[in-house]
Amino acid sequence: MWWMRPHVRSVLLAASVLTAACRAPQAREQTVRMLLVNDVYVTDTLRDGRGGLARVAALRDSIERANGEKVLFVLAGDVLSPSVLGKWYGGAQMVDGFNAARLDLATLGNHEFDGSRANLVARLRESRFPWLSANCGEANGTPFPGVRGWDTLRLGRVKVGILGTTVVREYSPYVTCRNPDSATTAAVDTLLREGSELVVALTHRFMLDDVATLETEPRITAILGGHDHDGRRAVRDGRLVVKAVSNSRTAVLVTFTRIGTSPWRATDHRFDIGPGMRDDPATLAAVRRWRDTLTQRIGPDRVLGVAPEPINAIDSISKRESPFGNMIADAMRIGTNADVALINSGALRFDDVMSAGPITRHMIEGVFLFADETRVVTFPLSGARLRDLLEVSVGRGGLGNGPYLQLSGVRFAFDATLPSGARVVGALTRDNGRPIGATDTLQVSFVTYPACRNGDGYRIPEATAACRVLDAAPGSRPRTADLVLQHLERMNGRIVPPSIGRVTRLDRR
Repeated sequence: MWWMRPHVRSVLLAASVLTAACRAPQAREQTVRMLLVNDVYVTDTLRDGRGGLARVAALRDSIERANGEKVLFVLAGDVLSPSVLGKWYGGAQMVDGFNAARLDLATLGNHEFDGSRANLVARLRESRFPWLSANCGEANGTPFPGVRGWDTLRLGRVKVGILGTTVVREYSPYVTCRNPDSATTAAVDTLLREGSELVVALTHRFMLDDVATLETEPRITAILGGHDHDGRRAVRDGRLVVKAVSNSRTAVLVTFTRIGTSPWRATDHRFDIGPGMRDDPATLAAVRRWRDTLTQRIGPDRVLGVAPEPINAIDSISKRESPFGNMIADAMRIGTNADVALINSGALRFDDVMSAGPITRHMIEGVFLFADETRVVTFPLSGARLRDLLEVSVGRGGLGNGPYLQLSGVRFAFDATLPSGARVVGALTRDNGRPIGATDTLQVSFVTYPACRNGDGYRIPEATAACRVLDAAPGSRPRTADLVLQHLERMNGRIVPPSIGRVTRLDRR
């Protein structure tokens, strides 16, 4: 073409390059799929017909058949505790169920540490799936047996790197946790050195912390998380944080795709798990093996009364003011003859709907799964200090989470747009509208985990004397469960929770 004019040669060269490009094989699309559940305390279906691990396992199988590729089944923590069966079996029933469901990977949640070290190690050894936590391990800083900070595996042609982190809390002495963000950075560094093409975090932390991690660690494509029970989602720069609803009410399919060496793209789809879905036979057989009657453990059941309407005790409901929470707090206040009663929402673990009809003793026992942490102590507290406790309840880490207080004998208003520690607005009042002064002394009943163990961020030196009595004679203080049983029996057969209106949120229009 040397004899052609320069501009003609340029056009022909461009055309030949375009033709060659069209003939060249196109870059192949790569796909990785993961199915997430988190905060699963029962393998069976719930009373309202939702959930069920056997259904989730069957869903995973159907997705694999439809696409001809493996789906990585992952659990973002909290499975060994708490549950009614877990009181006696230490989570063995959950490990058996997830083994049958062929779980691929789990991260340690805070409730994995509820029992003894021996119990945790036993469950880890029974697991036919790996456990991850890059920041929590033995008291001496070494990992628990069989637990790693990260793992790599191949899905199709893609080498995937997955790291795990766990929320930092005040755990038993056999547990020590370091900063999860520094652990995340170190784990990502290692995964990339190991040749991981896609990096995903499997975490059990608060949503705000997960979002912050995604913002500060651009090498992570997605965080599949737990700890928040109500199913959450956020996107930052095209990267994803996603959580399912607790107890397998939902499962989230996250699909990662890329063409050639382009950046990974993460998309998610939420599946509602409920009636009409197929059960995986192997998982269902494991579930049935553990269907235990509480009669063998705590004695015969009995009807306390009849609820004319369903009572919603699902976690996401009980972590704000609810008729269910008000009923529990009323039982505590009346049963101890206190001025004010408080209970942290994290102590209420039924996480289901009590259908209209008979309410039984076994159902109430299923609400309070931490027997020692839900005994009630009563102590004097000033109005000013009561206000401090309410500030913790509606603060950044409390509102909508375990520290949020269900209460009786006090009413207040708050504004969540104000800084934590300054959100309670106006006077505290009694039920009759009379203000509670800062120097007024009240008899306050509170459960032991926050009152005596500094749980959920509460610090209450005023409870010290009452807690010493409890420690010296643990059975000397009533169980919340017993106070509720007595309260419901006093309703003369018709169980109707009180209405809401004790807490007013001012920032909602």
